[in-house]
Amino acid sequence: MVTGEIERQLEELLTESGVVAAGSGPIAALHFDAHQARLRIAAGEADSRHFTFRNPQRAATLQSTFPWSHGYVAVAVPYKTAREDETMVAGYAQHRSYAQLRAALAAAVATLRAAGYRATSLYDANQAFDKALARRAGVGFIGRHSLVMVPKVGARVVLGSIFTEDVLDVRIGRRFGSDPCRGCRRCVDACPTGAIRMPGTVIASRCIASILQQERWSVDDRRVVGTRVYGCDSCIDACPIGWRQRESTVSAPLARWLREGDRELLDEVGHWYIPRRDAFYVRRNVANALRNRGSLRPDERNALAQLCLANDQRLRQEGLRSLLGVRWDR
Repeated sequence: MVTGEIERQLEELLTESGVVAAGSGPIAALHFDAHQARLRIAAGEADSRHFTFRNPQRAATLQSTFPWSHGYVAVAVPYKTAREDETMVAGYAQHRSYAQLRAALAAAVATLRAAGYRATSLYDANQAFDKALARRAGVGFIGRHSLVMVPKVGARVVLGSIFTEDVLDVRIGRRFGSDPCRGCRRCVDACPTGAIRMPGTVIASRCIASILQQERWSVDDRRVVGTRVYGCDSCIDACPIGWRQRESTVSAPLARWLREGDRELLDEVGHWYIPRRDAFYVRRNVANALRNRGSLRPDERNALAQLCLANDQRLRQEGLRSLLGVRWDR
């Protein structure tokens, strides 16, 4: 199959798979991004235990990870966020957006291999700076909140990349003609913890989405996360780009998440980042969100009471902390 034909076939396939934006380019070292990551780690602004911050040099030198690759295609899959609710789960986690992204990447890789190309894919991995790849490919613009913004949907996207042995020309979606953040600081003002300190930089220790993924919490951490269970969409929802990508809230089944067994719980929310894949951290987040909400429904009160009888001392403590910190609706 000639190059032009496979490029058009890829564009059609990715569009049918729900990709809202895509771009391509040659593989090149991402030295600037690695340097910025090291500066943020040195300043204590990043969590070096997570993702690309574990090893910025490796994330910047894709030639060492995929020495046979000369080009890549970056893609963005959209999702919707929910309007403010009493207890919240971020839109990308609630809608399993990564499953759709994974399917789109797998279909593209299979198509390339069937055409005789060597190809593989990555998403949300520590081997590559996915935001930098998306920016270089023209997929989107990195906004003040440090997230990649795409025309019409804003930052409500999850990102992935396809690596190929040839440099392809693939393009889906519109491009920004100018800086969409110029003169705007809505995301900065909307951040509940003031984590956005300068354009394109988020202080990980203050970001609610990051705090909810940590194993250890301080008293202040328990307070600032509010009623969020996983992730935070405040900065994304404050951006006027993509406001139409919001939808009515579907309440999370909090009482059921407290009651069901570890296997059943992880089957449902296992696509989240959960420390050591320990279901305790999901229940901790739920119990803390209920405490911060300030009231309990009967099923939630009963689920917390059952938590107080658990074999795991950590669960008993979380159940008691929540029950003692709320009022009971009668």
